[in-house]
Amino acid sequence: MSTLLLVDDEKPLREGLAAYIRQSTTLFSQVLTAKNGTEALQCFEEQSIAVAMIDINLGDFNGLDLIALLNKRYPDTIIVVISGYDDFEFVRKALTLKVHDYLLKPIPRSDLAKLLTDLEGQLAALTQKKPDLPVSQDPKLAQQAMSYIENNYFDRSISLQQVAQTLFVSPSQLNKLLKKDYDTTFAELLIQYRLDKAKELLQSDGLQYPIAEIAKKVGYDDSHYFSRLFRKKVGMTPSQYRKSPSKETLHD
Repeated sequence: MSTLLLVDDEKPLREGLAAYIRQSTTLFSQVLTAKNGTEALQCFEEQSIAVAMIDINLGDFNGLDLIALLNKRYPDTIIVVISGYDDFEFVRKALTLKVHDYLLKPIPRSDLAKLLTDLEGQLAALTQKKPDLPVSQDPKLAQQAMSYIENNYFDRSISLQQVAQTLFVSPSQLNKLLKKDYDTTFAELLIQYRLDKAKELLQSDGLQYPIAEIAKKVGYDDSHYFSRLFRKKVGMTPSQYRKSPSKETLHD
């Protein structure tokens, strides 16, 4: 059986559509709803979605951008646009994304009935073509997250949520991918990279940066917290590390 996902920021509409579809057809084993793009991505990450009905105007995403992303990651999902915009430019852009249909709000029941009939035939054809298997995640996401850390480690506000939103993936899924590829979490990767940069600054014989300045350069406003963290992870304080004869040199 298949799963349908309704993505719309208008609660009455998405719940009304979901109720109608559940009552009108046995085609879908589940009819799920999401109020924005972030929730929609979470649904896609947790299970296979056969059909997604997506509003153009979402609170956190442009619906067309979300559709383009889903086309890339989940090419077998059938996409239907639901929108209050009848502007030709919106329709044209939707068609370039190879959506199955474009329904204008308010949606007549006859249009929904026709859509469900069309989807039944489309899903039957896809089932014969290939088994319903979950689509794997983009293997480059973990690498992209690591690159984000490398380019933004000095930003005090950097967070798992921020990076996940930048990569159009949920925080929990991003952490799973990082755990799989790097055997650790986002928080630990960020700490390790920051401390590695701090070590480089402490190793510099030509530039004796104050500890407080080094802390700020690697994303920590509180130099005392930075020193405690450094000692916990490295086994010595930043000052001890700077004086240690066994530390690595920049030329190694």
